[in-house]
Amino acid sequence: MALVVTGCPHNQYTVQLKPQGNSIERTLVFYREDGVNTNTGIPNYQAFDAAELAAITSLYPAQGLTNAGERYIVRGDFTNALPADVGGAGAYAHLTTSLGEAGFYVERFRGNDDLAGMSERHFKAADQLADLMIGWSRMELGREPGYDKLHQFLEVDFRRDLKNLSAYFWEGQLVSSYKTNASEEFTVRFGQYLFERGYFKIGEIPALFRETAGDDPQALLRRIQRLVARKIGVSDTEPVPASFAFLADETTMNKSFDKYLAGTDLYRAKLKQWEEAKKLKPDARQPDPSEVASEAVGNLFEFDLFGQPDHLAVRLSLPSAPLHSNGRWDEALKQVVWESDIEERSQASHFPFSCYASWAQANQEYQKEHFGRVVLTGDELTQYCLWRSSQDQQAGGEWDAFVASLQPGGGLVARLDAFRFTGEPVQAGTNQIPSRSAYPRELLKAALR
Repeated sequence: MALVVTGCPHNQYTVQLKPQGNSIERTLVFYREDGVNTNTGIPNYQAFDAAELAAITSLYPAQGLTNAGERYIVRGDFTNALPADVGGAGAYAHLTTSLGEAGFYVERFRGNDDLAGMSERHFKAADQLADLMIGWSRMELGREPGYDKLHQFLEVDFRRDLKNLSAYFWEGQLVSSYKTNASEEFTVRFGQYLFERGYFKIGEIPALFRETAGDDPQALLRRIQRLVARKIGVSDTEPVPASFAFLADETTMNKSFDKYLAGTDLYRAKLKQWEEAKKLKPDARQPDPSEVASEAVGNLFEFDLFGQPDHLAVRLSLPSAPLHSNGRWDEALKQVVWESDIEERSQASHFPFSCYASWAQANQEYQKEHFGRVVLTGDELTQYCLWRSSQDQQAGGEWDAFVASLQPGGGLVARLDAFRFTGEPVQAGTNQIPSRSAYPRELLKAALR
């Protein structure tokens, strides 16, 4: 209801990229909107954050900012490192040779690349939740015959399943960036995981659907009550013990859980923080015990329930489709296009949104002049550009002069075989190390076949 009343304000970013030799022109269009006017199709603009506006403009040349109301445009030329205007890191490289050129673009937008650190936080949160469930169950059911079975389940299976749930959630989120039905697929897969581990039976699926989609929350609680009873050793044909009654009523269950949480070290630590905060802010609200569990759940999945992700579009203009890219090629606009929601700048808990592309363009006239036809294109041209750009000035000059001396005809392969750099032996050594000139010679010979 809060989302319906307040709307979903978020930032929109459009990055336009145009390679220009050794530099790339970058234009960023950005604004904040709260939906779109259904009559005009124009965004309902909101004031853009002043601090972020200043941070973005500081990355571009002076006088590089223009705006029409709350819609802003900045433009600049960059070499190598790209500005972290939207948030992240990017790079551009351009390699030029006599036979053609190659280009590379890669950029990460926001997110967190510390997968090990995130996994550690998620597993720590899972352990924390499991510990809370164990403590709560001991308070309410510790005197029940067979409690040791429930304790063992919570300590081992439930703890492991929480960690797997977190892993499934994050893997599904990652894959959903590239595959349309990934979220649905991973939801079904984890449902199967729970079925295989005895959380429910196949015959219970219709009732589960009715209970989760219906207006009787107690029905689902009763199912959980029966599951817990089953773990303690009570068969489905036996009545649930009276001590389990708190699990079948939402209000009673919440009161019981809050009572347990109020006595935990985690809650006492939150109270201590609150008491310190009151010294500077007397009206600071006392934390509820339930916040202990809520924070653990939030850390397990690291999602913002009420946040609204920003939106990003990236458009890279190229003469023709790239050789390699994770974007979509728009033939009409001659652009590689990427588009995705991205988490807010202040967050860093999701996988980054990444873009990459590589391309190559042959110098057709030069290749025809010296080889009789275009021989190097695509990946082979890219490999050639990488090799040529790695040579020092002397070797590069010798090679370029040699290529410039080549003429179409039957003697091309023989001349390639005969080329050696100054000081390079005619024959490779007995240790089977290739000669310095072997790579470009073999690349061109293969292309001439």
